[in-house]
Amino acid sequence: MYDFKYTPLKNPATDLRLVLIVPARKQDHLSCILNSIPDGHLQKYQALSYTWGEGTTKVQILLNGQRFMATPNLATALRSMRCETEAEDNKQLPFWIDAICINQEDSAERDEQVRRMKSIYQHAQQVVIWLGDYIEPSDQYYHLDLNKWKIDGIETTSEAVAHAALKLVTFLEQESIAQESPVVSIRLEDFHHSQNLQLWAQLSRLFHRPWFERLWVIQELAASRKAVLLWGKLQIPWSRLETAARLILRPGKASLPLQIRRILPLVGAHRITQVALQSMFNVDTSDILTVLHNTQQAKCSDPRDRLFAILGVVEDTNDVEIDYSIPVQQVYRNWAEKRIRRTGNLNILNACADSSRSGDLPSWVPDLRRRFGQDKPLWIFTQIGASEAWKHTDVLRMHVVEEGSLAPEKAAHGLDAVGVLHFSDDGQKLSVSARPIGFINVLTTIGDVETNLQDPTDLTARLYDIVRDWESTIRSAPGCLLDERGEVKHIREGLLRDLRPWVKDYEVLEERLGRWSWRCQFPPDPEAEDFKEQEAEMREFERNLFPRVHGCQMFIVDGHIDGNYGTVAGNCNAKIGDEVWRLGTSLTPFILRRVSELEHRLIGPCYMFFYTGASGGYGRQSRVTLI
Repeated sequence: MYDFKYTPLKNPATDLRLVLIVPARKQDHLSCILNSIPDGHLQKYQALSYTWGEGTTKVQILLNGQRFMATPNLATALRSMRCETEAEDNKQLPFWIDAICINQEDSAERDEQVRRMKSIYQHAQQVVIWLGDYIEPSDQYYHLDLNKWKIDGIETTSEAVAHAALKLVTFLEQESIAQESPVVSIRLEDFHHSQNLQLWAQLSRLFHRPWFERLWVIQELAASRKAVLLWGKLQIPWSRLETAARLILRPGKASLPLQIRRILPLVGAHRITQVALQSMFNVDTSDILTVLHNTQQAKCSDPRDRLFAILGVVEDTNDVEIDYSIPVQQVYRNWAEKRIRRTGNLNILNACADSSRSGDLPSWVPDLRRRFGQDKPLWIFTQIGASEAWKHTDVLRMHVVEEGSLAPEKAAHGLDAVGVLHFSDDGQKLSVSARPIGFINVLTTIGDVETNLQDPTDLTARLYDIVRDWESTIRSAPGCLLDERGEVKHIREGLLRDLRPWVKDYEVLEERLGRWSWRCQFPPDPEAEDFKEQEAEMREFERNLFPRVHGCQMFIVDGHIDGNYGTVAGNCNAKIGDEVWRLGTSLTPFILRRVSELEHRLIGPCYMFFYTGASGGYGRQSRVTLI
């Protein structure tokens, strides 16, 4: 038997290959027919969204009567979608499947098809999301801690159990609708199986399937006009699962017993926000950085796809050129330089977290192979909040110049006060006007709320320990200032990130921090009349406090201003002795590490609570070169 050979598409910009699954009985060999369709968008078809799985393992199928090697997950999906009779098959539309319909060995065709990916999914009659069979090998990597779920074991997975779990999804959707409209009478409490932990555990298995971790599915889902989820032979609309997940994340007034409410954080519904664009938080599709931030946990086999795979869901595509022939480092550097030159601002630096650590990228280029800095309040401020107010002005725009082209008389007339930047001839260094703030002389531990957490539904003790540890470190620093109550002065502003007016209800957060600290020291009586209300309020406060603590650390700058506290993401690897600067017209300060008298490494963005954007109080304007 010969191996399948592709015939080149006559017009890769318009033509498509589509797959027909040959009908057969369950035990028969899997066979497909691949056809090239001129002007493919005129043909009715459906597109498959799935995970490739391990690329090293392949199974044989027949494609146009010839041998074709497919991943086991794809082969299982094809079998599940295969009709048993020709009568059924006549009703089924052909499929567009990337692993089969694109010649993966032809880089030019691959580049062209990737550019068309959004259009391909947009024109499909529906997108079929394959999440696997009722039980999958990947389930062995996902271990439910049965002690936390308060159940002895999980029933053997079967179609009946999966069907009941999807019925639970339907009632969750109805509950969500009922909370918005009093007309709906069917409520979650009417579904007597809602208290069955076995079904919740099975639903949790569904949410933890590898599909939710894949980067490409974000574009595939966002572009679809209709999406259905296929689980074994069972099928439900994607919108139903997404609505149910939102209710799990924010149960509101849902009448759920305490044992169910306690396991909701364990179900994994948050994984919906990793793939569904409309469910993501703080996303602005006109700013590619916000989408990159929300998709950084998604997986892809080629690190260049960090940029390429999301182009179909953003408007901000001017600076990215799809080209799989150049190395990933050049892809990232080209994108960063083009963006800085086009926009004239430095907001891309907010995505850097010690990018030069690996030694193959300049420090001013985001290394998308690694996590961003995780100071989320600071990120929201720089990318969603303050930048929105200035989006249509030139206040943040700097002047990009070539070395030596800035005349001294222009600089003397204030051009440098607006901000000047330029690139070295080899494109590896970025020089920018800057003002020094000071040196880091105190640095706390990195807040880790999650590691070895005994009960993921109760963060109180861990959060309180971290806050107390940070306060103790700062209190012991030389010259630490105390207020009239004997508390460390201004630590609350540093902890809560006083980013007014972009942080709403800051005063409420500050007041609740005091009440929360008191309750941590003196737990209330569970029998008290208002215990449930207070508990709900404190849990909501902890939801706001978590991103301000987890993965972050506080520091003190040895400077010239009262209350010089700051915070930085722990994965930036800040050190005592690092310098804090304001770069150009940036909204926030940055931590730099001096390499030589004239050159620095960018460590990452930071927050300082006294920072107002004014130039007063900072050192004299100079210039730094980032390498």
